[in-house]
Amino acid sequence: MSLNKLTRPSELISKGPKDSPCYFCNELFEMGQLQNHLKLCGSILEQCPLRCGAWIQRKHKEEHVKDCPKMEKTRNSSSHVSVPPPVPPAVSEHTWTPRNVNLDDCVSYLEKEVANIKLVLTEESSRREVQSTELETIRSKIVLVEERSQHFLSTLVSLRAAVDDEAERSANWAAQFKHDLANVQLALQELQGQQLSTVMRLESTVSGLVHEQNERELLEQALTQHDSKIRTVKKLEEVIEYIKQTVEEERERNAQSRELLETELVEARRSSEQLAQLSALNVQLQATNYNSERPMMDRLAVLEVATADVRAEIAEHSAKVDAVLRDLRALTKSYHKLRTELADFQARVTFDREAMGTDDGHFIWRIDNFAARMKEAKEKDTVLSSPLFRTAKYGYTLKAEINLNGIGKWKGRHITSTVRLVAGPYDALLDWPCDLTVNIVLKDQPANRSKAMDIVKSLEVRRKSSSKRHDDDEAEDEKTKSTEALDKSVVQFKKKYIFIPHTSLDKLEYIKNDVMFVEFIVNH
Repeated sequence: MSLNKLTRPSELISKGPKDSPCYFCNELFEMGQLQNHLKLCGSILEQCPLRCGAWIQRKHKEEHVKDCPKMEKTRNSSSHVSVPPPVPPAVSEHTWTPRNVNLDDCVSYLEKEVANIKLVLTEESSRREVQSTELETIRSKIVLVEERSQHFLSTLVSLRAAVDDEAERSANWAAQFKHDLANVQLALQELQGQQLSTVMRLESTVSGLVHEQNERELLEQALTQHDSKIRTVKKLEEVIEYIKQTVEEERERNAQSRELLETELVEARRSSEQLAQLSALNVQLQATNYNSERPMMDRLAVLEVATADVRAEIAEHSAKVDAVLRDLRALTKSYHKLRTELADFQARVTFDREAMGTDDGHFIWRIDNFAARMKEAKEKDTVLSSPLFRTAKYGYTLKAEINLNGIGKWKGRHITSTVRLVAGPYDALLDWPCDLTVNIVLKDQPANRSKAMDIVKSLEVRRKSSSKRHDDDEAEDEKTKSTEALDKSVVQFKKKYIFIPHTSLDKLEYIKNDVMFVEFIVNH
């Protein structure tokens, strides 16, 4: 039973009349003050303290004692006289009468006394009813108090149990807190150790980044030099082309000049022959007709001067042609030297860019500008080469190649791809010959990756030794083969290449945003 339910009877009691009248003096008092008033009310009847049998109101008790007949007897006699039976109380102010009383007065007095007794009995019955009502109220209050005390005891017991549980829980919590605190301290120590290791790794990473930044700067400088060399080579090619055109034009002009000179030389020879004939005639006719031979001599002298000028011009043109040829040979030598240096630099840059690949045997190659590369492959048979990657940090070095337009009988219909073992910096520490299995995966690129439909092909890769001469032997052999020879070696091609039809590219999202991803997984 809850406290709220227990308080309802008291609430009902408190809703009764607040004031109650006194049954003796008819004054109104509150329920709590009525009991105190009854202890002091002067209208309550009390028996005479001298045992004279009279009932006197409390407020007239002292006056009755002064006039009480028993007072005289006690004064005259020292012995105690038994008190007659008490007379019913009267409500009158004084109940004693003189000794000499008439019968009628006695009867009237008795009637009055009987009436008073009835009144007193009525009042007493009403008072007893009130007292019984009050007793019932008190009993209900006692029951309510007992119920409340029982509820209080049960609540106290439950509170004690709750306090015990709370104390036990607090003890458990304290033990758990101590245990958790110890675990937290251990975790904090581990975290501090991890922080130290993280700081050390971070420092090493920062140093690696700084080193990588330096290498990148060096690579950028090398690339800048490479670009400048390429531009220089292009300029040299343009100069050489211009020199070639100039030499060709000069050769054409020299050929024309030679033809003119040869014609003039022929004419000069004829003129010299004629001059010889004329000189002979001159000798013969000198004596006879000196004046008639004078114009012929002048003409012969002019022809000799012209012949000498032509010979000097031919010698000058020959010297110029020889100088141009020497310059052309020097430029050609410089061009070949620059081409050699450029090839060496490209090889060095390729090995420097090995870090762009991976060293765990797992490499994903991103091919951008797919449409342009496909067009270039169709027009020029371009072969795409991937960055170098390794099977492990100090493992075999691999390079992937893709021909988007295919080769041999698959040309124009398939994408062909292969993986080659190339010379690496740690080949001397590895086992040879080497046999590897490579899974080549053309990645699908849907919005939901769980619905991807990748194309997976397997390829066997083999290399006999770590010698660099095995790097491109097969590639050079394949480049030198004719289409008919390639068509005859279909079985060998199927072992060395994987083939993906062009029609498969349009079925799913293998090409998305003009980008294709090819994954290479090396299985040892």
